[in-house]
Amino acid sequence: MNAAKDSYTSAELAPILSLTERAVRDRATRDAWTSIKRTGRGGGKIFPLATLPEDVRAAIGLAQAKAVEGIATPAVKTAPTDVVMPDWTWNKAKARLRLVGEWRSHTARAAQNGINMKDATEAFLLAYDAGQLLPQVRAVLGGVSMPTLYRWDKSWRENARDVESLADKRGGWANGRKKGLGQIGEDAQHIFLAAYLRPNKPSVALAYRTLETALKAQGLPVPTCSSVRRFLDRFDSLNHDLVVFHREGMKALDDKVGPFLSRNDKILQVGDVLVSDGHVMNFLVINPETGKPQRMTLVGWQDWASRMFVAFEIMPTENTQAIASSLFRAIQNLGRTPGAVYLDNGRAFDNEYFSAKADMAEHDGLYLRLGIQVLHSAPYVARTKIIERWWGDFDRQCSRLIDSYVGSSIDDKPAHMHRNERWHKERQTGLVPTLEEAKRIVAEFARLKAMQPHPTRPGTTPLEVFNAGRGVGLGEDKLAELSRHFLYRREVTPTRCRIRMLGCEFESDCLYGINKKLTAYYSYSDLSQVWIYDEGHLVGVAKPITTVHPVAALLGTEFDLNQLHGKQKEHKNLKRDTLKLATQMSAQYGPAAAQTLSALPHMQPVTERRTTFVAKPSQRPMLEAVQEISAEERNQLEAARQKSLDIARNRPSYEPRESFGSPLERYAYLFDVEVVKGIALTSEDAAWARKYELTDEYREVAALRYEKLRRMYSKTA
Repeated sequence: MNAAKDSYTSAELAPILSLTERAVRDRATRDAWTSIKRTGRGGGKIFPLATLPEDVRAAIGLAQAKAVEGIATPAVKTAPTDVVMPDWTWNKAKARLRLVGEWRSHTARAAQNGINMKDATEAFLLAYDAGQLLPQVRAVLGGVSMPTLYRWDKSWRENARDVESLADKRGGWANGRKKGLGQIGEDAQHIFLAAYLRPNKPSVALAYRTLETALKAQGLPVPTCSSVRRFLDRFDSLNHDLVVFHREGMKALDDKVGPFLSRNDKILQVGDVLVSDGHVMNFLVINPETGKPQRMTLVGWQDWASRMFVAFEIMPTENTQAIASSLFRAIQNLGRTPGAVYLDNGRAFDNEYFSAKADMAEHDGLYLRLGIQVLHSAPYVARTKIIERWWGDFDRQCSRLIDSYVGSSIDDKPAHMHRNERWHKERQTGLVPTLEEAKRIVAEFARLKAMQPHPTRPGTTPLEVFNAGRGVGLGEDKLAELSRHFLYRREVTPTRCRIRMLGCEFESDCLYGINKKLTAYYSYSDLSQVWIYDEGHLVGVAKPITTVHPVAALLGTEFDLNQLHGKQKEHKNLKRDTLKLATQMSAQYGPAAAQTLSALPHMQPVTERRTTFVAKPSQRPMLEAVQEISAEERNQLEAARQKSLDIARNRPSYEPRESFGSPLERYAYLFDVEVVKGIALTSEDAAWARKYELTDEYREVAALRYEKLRRMYSKTA
């Protein structure tokens, strides 16, 4: 608050005295106020504050006090450096000024009525103490004596009517000195801090005992433990970074003291970024391979924009294949390929199989081949991954409710796992979920989380945001291609159209008639279908077996009958195809086979078998005659062969696709053929690719990524 002015004009006095400017000028003329001619444009008179009547000066002081009440706490100007005045003393200063202003106004009016100042002051304080005058001021100041009122008035007038002169200077805040530092002596400070600021984190009591021993050995006075604690509080209030760093290290300094970035994920769209991490579950699950309970690793994928838990995989350990398998499920549920993935910095996630630095001759460059950018989080920095919040909620709200819960650490173990806790052990069910049950638990919790409010998009849920922005879906061809790159694989041998693995049976008509080892591609988290490959070529998709009613005709429903008839029809069709092929083979090879078999030695009559077998001259022409064809048939075969060669020459050296989800997807496919595989495009596809590279969509969305890939492949060529 600035000090009061030294002089006033009639325009400035008018609102203070609640008069018009003309009334102020008339009173100044009538009472012969001392004035100075005002210089400058307009002229007029200026009235010095010191020469004004007492009631006018009181009115000016009261107006100043009322104006001060709404001003924020200022900085004290009398200190060596500006110090912010505490709120409690600033509020008192404003209340004192208001009381002094009202008192001077009251005594000025009383003087006009012939009442002396002492009597007027006593009457004023009596009304004030009774709560009839300025009750809000009395709530701050309490009772005030006449000498105190005179002292405040004198201080205010002698300090150029500055409200800060009425402030309470107790507490040492006005001179700007630091609080507390030095109260226990510099030697005690150094010894205590040297004992307390250690990485093994000793307690305050232990550090104080060290201080006490050291000071007594030197013959120095020992401060009390309370004084040392107050010193530590004040030191920590200004040097919290030093305390945390010395006792807890650099990571704690980053997590507890250092600044952090606020990321605006509202600008992200669904599918722009998928975040993944591995988390060791805090409850036991039956391992399907060994049959023993163990803590398994849950690898999950979360869409950043919607916070939707898109897919997961449960595995005995966190490995590269588990990440790939769960990513396959994430892409399938997302309905399209994500723009980028944000991965953990662990060994499994940092494998060069997924890295942009992978040797493209040795690996497929899995992410780059799909056009996915890869980001890795900083090591041991959990705050950079939004999925860590999901893990915490899963542990707090779900894992602890499972009977096989074992805790996240030694201190977090349930009571029945401690020694001599017989009562708790007797009440344990001993139930350990299977892998299928664990998957159901995770899926149900993910569904529950998807229905809760979105943390950064009010009025929506993760499921609503995800459904509004997910892709249109992937075709069977695309899913089959992705399965070859992402899923687990194992060697299987089909038997009667079925394969058996992981304690389950899968069946498919594509396995009919095959009696060799095949490769099954599967995901632990979704066994609803298994892709079957033979030497890198897709054979088909096998699904879990479906059972039928044992006596559907007698006790079954209409559904059971339809299911039984459908199965019988499938089996009948398979047998019909076998008979058809067998008939064709018999017609083609049967006569020759019969003639050949009849020529074997053990097929001859007994009289002929006793002599050395020699082929009869008539047999060779007969065998050759079987293999001979007519000239007309030979010409037809030659024409068909020539036609096949012409078709092969004109056919592109890569498999063309009939449909694409978008122009960008078609360009990605042609880029893979032309640049990654090094196969020349047809004239039609090449013309389309060059034309697409001139579009705005390519320049804004894909130019930077594909130009970078083109340069990288040119270097490795």
